[in-house]
Amino acid sequence: MKALQFPGSREVFIKEFPDPKPGKDEVVIRMKASGICGSDLNYLYRIPKEEKDKYVLGVWVSSTVIPGHEPCGIVEEVGENVTHLKKGDRVIVYHISGCGVCKSCREGYYMHCKNKKTYGFDINGSFADFMVAKEKDCVLLPDELSFEEGCYYACGAGTAFKACKRLNISGLDTVSIFGLGPVGLAAVMFAKKFGGKVIAVDPIDVRRDIAKNIGADYVINPLEEDVVREIKKITDGEGTSVSIECSSNPTARSQILDSTKIWGKVAYVGEGKTVTIDVSNQIIHKHLTIFGSWVYTIPELMDLLNFAAKEKLNLPALITHQFTLDEAEEALKLADSGKSGKIVFKWD
Repeated sequence: MKALQFPGSREVFIKEFPDPKPGKDEVVIRMKASGICGSDLNYLYRIPKEEKDKYVLGVWVSSTVIPGHEPCGIVEEVGENVTHLKKGDRVIVYHISGCGVCKSCREGYYMHCKNKKTYGFDINGSFADFMVAKEKDCVLLPDELSFEEGCYYACGAGTAFKACKRLNISGLDTVSIFGLGPVGLAAVMFAKKFGGKVIAVDPIDVRRDIAKNIGADYVINPLEEDVVREIKKITDGEGTSVSIECSSNPTARSQILDSTKIWGKVAYVGEGKTVTIDVSNQIIHKHLTIFGSWVYTIPELMDLLNFAAKEKLNLPALITHQFTLDEAEEALKLADSGKSGKIVFKWD
């Protein structure tokens, strides 16, 4: 089979591997779609070669593991003890595999398992013609959803859904979303679906245009406008009741606190980098509720897929480019530029 390798320093190449075989409790999945995530760019593609093969944010970053953690495809072969899946099933792979028996795993939070493995980082992932996954990590894809939608929900859109659900967005809210990468754009879609008025902030024209096309009520270019002043103007001087930070940009992380109203709620979703904040003036005196939101659980993914199938969400409008593995260099360069919506690899 063909698979991608990211040695670091913005290099990518295709390598042939033996077709995998399933082990005990495992299935082989024929890939149909797999999305490029910001984590692929930040921790695998852009990272200097000399900084590979170490832990970053608690995840082992390998130079030899096949990347890709947004898998969606068809079960090709089942291993011993597999009882719930069969050949031909359409599945998404939840990208974090926990031990299954610790307290965190019992609660559904595989991401907090001390012995977890992450597809595409610790163990071979989905930028390949086939991948092996534990049966317990697979979720059936509803017939109403395409493979492209499935791979987007597998991480990026699922992360946005989790944050929006925790914020309990409703028609009473004005919502600001800073950073319109694939996670931020999905957050725009969900915030609108839940009834919010949305202000979308990003310096890249293409991304603001996509946000506007899927219903954002206002868009702001932070390179040309005073973001806090514009948000205050839109909200009659109060600020937004709900704010979601998806950019990881230090300036945006501070601005989002300044532009959120008294008693407002803020979710930090973007990974990496640091920020200096004035705790008294930006948080305490405004009675802000602030939390971090990191991926989601398998039950939440199942809830999202049922919701998406029922509501017929316009997620395809956010998927702007599709490539084959042979076009990986072009795909990664485009993703690295930020001048796109969601980018996926597609197999016929």
